[in-house]
Amino acid sequence: MISRNSRYRRADVYASRDPARAERPIEGVAPHAAGELTVRREHRVVEGERLDQLAHRYYGDPLKYWLICDANDAIFPEDLMVPGRVLRIPRNRL
Repeated sequence: MISRNSRYRRADVYASRDPARAERPIEGVAPHAAGELTVRREHRVVEGERLDQLAHRYYGDPLKYWLICDANDAIFPEDLMVPGRVLRIPRNRL
């Protein structure tokens, strides 16, 4: 279920076509298809950094960590925080 506060609320939502779910359909989101990425800059991860800290540094909002996740094809934020890894930092968007 997609909450009204979700960043996916405007994404391509589709209803399940499973006949077994006819009485109680499920709404889902089409898989993420990344568009052209406009990279603002890159950041080399240092031991002890967190993704919310990077989002605050680059966007002024720690809750925009998902921009960095999307730009680096990561589902789990902690997968990105490997010391020495270079992250793509995309431009801010609403």
